[in-house]
Amino acid sequence: MSGLGAILLWMALGSTTGPVKGPKTVWLVIGASDPSPAGIARVAKGLAGKAPGGLVFQTRDCGDQRNVFGFALAVADSAVSAKATLQGARATVKDAYIKRCGVVPRSLLDLRYPAVESSIANVPDDAVNWEDSDRVSSAINLPDGRDVVAQRTFEDDPEDPLEGRTVRVILVNGPGKGIVLSDDCMMPERFKVRDGLLAFQCFGSEAAEQALHNVLAFDKDGKPLANIDTCRNPSFPDDSTLLCGEEWVDARGRLKLHPKRTALTKAKASAQKPAH
Repeated sequence: MSGLGAILLWMALGSTTGPVKGPKTVWLVIGASDPSPAGIARVAKGLAGKAPGGLVFQTRDCGDQRNVFGFALAVADSAVSAKATLQGARATVKDAYIKRCGVVPRSLLDLRYPAVESSIANVPDDAVNWEDSDRVSSAINLPDGRDVVAQRTFEDDPEDPLEGRTVRVILVNGPGKGIVLSDDCMMPERFKVRDGLLAFQCFGSEAAEQALHNVLAFDKDGKPLANIDTCRNPSFPDDSTLLCGEEWVDARGRLKLHPKRTALTKAKASAQKPAH
């Protein structure tokens, strides 16, 4: 084959040496479904005793355009395994069925994290300020290939002005496994990475109707390096410095930002407030 012919063949077949990986296919043994996160949370609570390893998922993570929530009694790697599980499942959940799912890569289902965490079932019916978005967790894909889960949970505290809404931030390190970076981080955002370092901001409080934040930073193993109050927009100008915009509100209620640098050393880390 001539050199030109080889080049054209290479272009037709693609430049990769191996097959291009598509979505992984799994078979979900489904015990129940519901259009709302509140509904599936209540159903899952009732089925949890029958399927301790069950998982709440959303069909969006299977690539479906119409999003519905389901409770998977099991997640099987083959149709044969799913059918065997289904036979046993129908002894307790007679309407159980199988759904073939092409899992969206790096979605909650792919990471084996529930779309709706179990404590959401305990949200009181008279909690007026809760929205569906407060009940559904989300996967955050970092540019360095790691993944973080913002797990939305409920804490039963009658005095809480947020009616128990909390967000747990987890650095994923395996299917359904991870390191808790923060137990209470409302609106986690502005994720930045550099050489394994990770930083993001959380909503902290309000002053004169201005949102104030705090910035958390961690090493590659998820160990806390910094927790900086009233700061936003973290970045790493180098691998030993955290930069963020220190926030303050002037007498006219205007938000002002001032660059704040923090050295990420072990001594500095021990002086910072640990993430919760």
